[in-house]
Amino acid sequence: MGKESKASVATPPDPNARHVTSEENRAKARKWFAHARDLAEKHNFDYAIKSYIGGLEFWPEAVEEGHKPLRFCAIARRQAGGKKPGMMEKVKFPMTGKDPVKSMLNAEWLLAHDVDELDYMEGVLKNANKARCDDTLMWIGPVYSEKAETEKKPSPKRFDLLKQIYEELGDRAQARGESALAVEAYERGVNALGFQRSLLPNDQHLPIALRDLSTKLTIIKGRYQTSDSFRESIRDADQQAEIHDRDRKVQSSERLEELIARAEKEVVDNPGVTGKLFTLVELLCRRDDLQDEAKAIQLLTAEYQRLGDYKFKLRADDIVLRQFERAARQAKDAADKEAYRAARASLLQKELEIYAERCQKYPTDLRSRLLYAEKLYRSGRLDEAIPQLQQARGDPKNRVRGGLLLGRCFFDKAYYTQASETLQEALGAHESRDDELAKELLYWLARAEESAGQSAGARKFYGQLLQVDYNYRDIRARLDALMKS
Repeated sequence: MGKESKASVATPPDPNARHVTSEENRAKARKWFAHARDLAEKHNFDYAIKSYIGGLEFWPEAVEEGHKPLRFCAIARRQAGGKKPGMMEKVKFPMTGKDPVKSMLNAEWLLAHDVDELDYMEGVLKNANKARCDDTLMWIGPVYSEKAETEKKPSPKRFDLLKQIYEELGDRAQARGESALAVEAYERGVNALGFQRSLLPNDQHLPIALRDLSTKLTIIKGRYQTSDSFRESIRDADQQAEIHDRDRKVQSSERLEELIARAEKEVVDNPGVTGKLFTLVELLCRRDDLQDEAKAIQLLTAEYQRLGDYKFKLRADDIVLRQFERAARQAKDAADKEAYRAARASLLQKELEIYAERCQKYPTDLRSRLLYAEKLYRSGRLDEAIPQLQQARGDPKNRVRGGLLLGRCFFDKAYYTQASETLQEALGAHESRDDELAKELLYWLARAEESAGQSAGARKFYGQLLQVDYNYRDIRARLDALMKS
């Protein structure tokens, strides 16, 4: 890395402004990221990390394109036996300095070579806050807090730091009019304080700090941040009525038209403010009107084409999926079986298209990868679904559901031993033994054992399921047949 960050627009003088990156530098960064992905696919992890950092020098706020895949690459490097940074590397990549972006990326380079080191995570966190790289801050915050919570002896100071940084971020977002971001930041700060309080139950200052931050959160949730005081905002009846009606899910058609008109004016008066656009989109989608939804999709698509930020297309695609789901639901309610089958097939085809693209755009988003795998499974494309599920299970939240689907894939391909092993692993990771997911795991585990000729195992798992739900599917008939054989 050079002596200073390459971002064309450095930390802005406005203390509340975000870090900004020019389109020219975003284009340069994307070339670095593409090269990094190629290197990572070839397991050339060290140079892939270097290329990701090179791209982030041009675009420090590239969370989906840079930070997330870099961490994914770093984890793969560790699994391949990559070494941790030595003393010379720590000197070469200092986490403190005049340029907070450079210091942030130095910390991230170190973290990429030692993925569980909290001090490196803290270096990214602190410097992202100094540089006002707010998207990066929102990404690294949960990574840091999750690791801090699982230390052998959690440090209260780490959660005090989280509270301070999230509160500063919330204040900045509030000053910029980004209410949703401010709410999320304050909520995270409250959570950090709650954990700190559990570590220091006798600290008399923490309840006061928690009360003060919770008050900020309550005020902004009520959209009171534009008033000089809470008492004044109560008197602002017109504003209160608009906020109340905007947040309600059901209004009269006339009132909704009025709210849409006001939201449209807000978008015109505040070009480029994402929160204003998303408020308008939410209102346009409220009454399930195709014409309104088409307008929302058009607005989001135009912003995506202008900025190249995939979150706008993602929101537009969500609306499209909702339209397909609604069409299927309406056909079902009308008891038109043929129309319902056709609508479901169209929905599945659209889901495959959208989730395939999301996996391409966000390769480290394992939740989208699991959803894509589910659609592949439903369409009978088992050989494509299996590798997607194997990746998706890398997220602990996907481990059980992904394990069930992977086991089903193996079962459908008649790989019964692999199905049984996969389903047993998923069952072991599942906390419950009597919910619907547990029942399904037990059922297909018993079926896999039965198909593999393992009668004892099949009887065991059918029996366990019988004790939970006596009438579950065809288990009694299957168990009876096994008992007779």
